[in-house]
Amino acid sequence: MISKITNQSYKDEILIPEAIKKSRLMGNKRELLKRHETCVSFNTQAVTEFQGKGSYVLLDFGKELCGGIRIITSYTRGIARFHFRFGESITEAVTDISVKNACNDHSPRDFEAGVPSLADLTFGQTGFRFVYIELISENPITVQGIFAVNHLPEFKREAEIITNDELLNKIIKTAAYTVKLCCQNNYIVDGIKRDRLIWSGDMHPEMLSAFYFFGDIPNIKNSLLFIKNDTDPTKWVNWIPSYSAWWIINFCDYCKICGNRSFLKQNASYGAKILEKMNSAIDENGNMTFEGTNMPYFLDWPTNGTPDAVIGTASLFLLAAKRYLDFFENADAQDIVKKLTPFLNRSKPVSKQAYAFRYLAVGKAENLNSVLEHNGSCEFSTFMAYYILKADALSGGTNMLSLIKEYYGGMLQKGATTFWEDFDITWIENTNAINRFPKANERDIHGDFGKFCYQNFRHSLCHGWSAGVLAFVVENILGIKLENNKIVDIKPNLMGLTDITAKIPVGDKWLKLKINGKQIDYSLSEN
Repeated sequence: MISKITNQSYKDEILIPEAIKKSRLMGNKRELLKRHETCVSFNTQAVTEFQGKGSYVLLDFGKELCGGIRIITSYTRGIARFHFRFGESITEAVTDISVKNACNDHSPRDFEAGVPSLADLTFGQTGFRFVYIELISENPITVQGIFAVNHLPEFKREAEIITNDELLNKIIKTAAYTVKLCCQNNYIVDGIKRDRLIWSGDMHPEMLSAFYFFGDIPNIKNSLLFIKNDTDPTKWVNWIPSYSAWWIINFCDYCKICGNRSFLKQNASYGAKILEKMNSAIDENGNMTFEGTNMPYFLDWPTNGTPDAVIGTASLFLLAAKRYLDFFENADAQDIVKKLTPFLNRSKPVSKQAYAFRYLAVGKAENLNSVLEHNGSCEFSTFMAYYILKADALSGGTNMLSLIKEYYGGMLQKGATTFWEDFDITWIENTNAINRFPKANERDIHGDFGKFCYQNFRHSLCHGWSAGVLAFVVENILGIKLENNKIVDIKPNLMGLTDITAKIPVGDKWLKLKINGKQIDYSLSEN
């Protein structure tokens, strides 16, 4: 079945390079850093020459982009052949395929192409900040300009959150830009270099952050419907049992916040069929047995293959059942709650994420704050950080702001302009930033780290699930609770902040919030 999607409008942002990092060119290479007319011309003198085989340039466009490179050439004889290599880090841009796990998975970032004279052509569709362009044919060619094309969605509204903490402000803006870049092709995809897929679990923090910052954009509903129409309910979503549970959580959370009752009724039966399949996999003692999957228990990659993966899967099943019961009576959901609650109450998680999810599912845990805040943001991941912070806040934690600044600030310290597929706070020590080459005694923060399926340069530096910190700020620092596209409550927890001004889309209106110490003023307006 083909999903009936609602189209999202997009606009291509054309950017000139911010810097030339390395080059071997003739002519005035500085012309590449100037904004010229983006049209082929016989007469322009503002040209840079690739004078022969081996001529190259390494360009930095200053921020993560989703798109490709647009080259405008002057008159020359024959067709020149270029080697293009895109990179989210400067080191990825100069690394050949297969070295340190550099790859063309899902969107090619390393390829060759012919470029004729008097041409205006665009090459590539990937996530990048840097591009290495080398002439590999003998004949020289002159270019009038090399531009980046950034394919951005045009949202009617974008929230604003400004606090008295500049680092937090930068974290908020970076998270918003991250999830915005991942709102591609009318959906919310997980990554723009890799994983251009709709992963049901990964979508949850993406969906919440996008909703709070951009409103009820069509990408959210399109993504939920795509998964539904793409996956028979007798099969596991994304081939992972816990990701079927995630679909229900996503669906119910979206309907609760936005109040789309018709969408809820139209798709509730799909959720009920998923719950039936989930319930059939659980025995009376809470033991789960799955068929038709190579990943029976999955919370996240760091816990994969450990007992915490089982605890995490049970927690997700229980959360999904409870979410569905908020709207409908359902015997399968009631059975899941009855069978998994005792199982989780007697379970003993080890990891922070399993502790957090068990708490979110059953609502109680001993010494939770001391576990989640132990060694600061160590053991955080960009996917799980939202849930760890959420559980910490709901159970009375007090150090969430310092954890956010330590963890997300660590990525910013290393040159991030979007947040990454994963990040370990220990990577900070003795490593380079992504916009410079490592020194002799340093490790490469992109090429030498990463685990599981995201090792080395396969690691994505723009991944939508990492934007969950944005949802946490709205829900737990601003303290905004939305239901049916209406404000149910506002209970800020400043966590040491003194001043906040915010503008958040709520239905067809704007919530304008101003906090100064204990003084809270807010209003709803049309603009």
